[in-house]
Amino acid sequence: MTALLQLFINLCRLRSTPQDLPTSHFLMMLTAAGYFLVGLAVSLLEQSLGLAILSAAVDTLMLAALAWLSLWIIGKTPRFTQTYTALAGTGVLFGLVGWPLITFLQGLPEGQGSSLSLLLLGLVIWNIMVIGHILRHALGIMMWAASGVALFYMYLSIRVMSALYIAGT
Repeated sequence: MTALLQLFINLCRLRSTPQDLPTSHFLMMLTAAGYFLVGLAVSLLEQSLGLAILSAAVDTLMLAALAWLSLWIIGKTPRFTQTYTALAGTGVLFGLVGWPLITFLQGLPEGQGSSLSLLLLGLVIWNIMVIGHILRHALGIMMWAASGVALFYMYLSIRVMSALYIAGT
């Protein structure tokens, strides 16, 4: 288990590739469940239980869609299991690191800023780079193109999550 954790940490450090992960449907489902649960925990900070479940499920499915559609366009769908496992596993790590930051920032009085906001922004930028790194190796494309796809995905994800939040209030 620690070897797998180290692989995900090394993916976040841009030192491993999705191909380094085992092709395991069980591991893919485990990381997807972890991604859903971390997303649920973060969503519960601002949303009702029903809306938080919906938000976490949509986010988890959007991540799977990113992997599947990207690989389908390039014609490399057999790489889906490792790619989605890498995206979900690293997403769990980013979610676990970001959760306490978000919790703290939400506890601040309205209008009061914190330097931790910059740390959260840095975490989001790092996450985009990791998604780009994973897509670069999975799709066999240049890093700038993969980072562009990751940035577009992040933008789309934020828009969809914002729409769900607005619809729920």
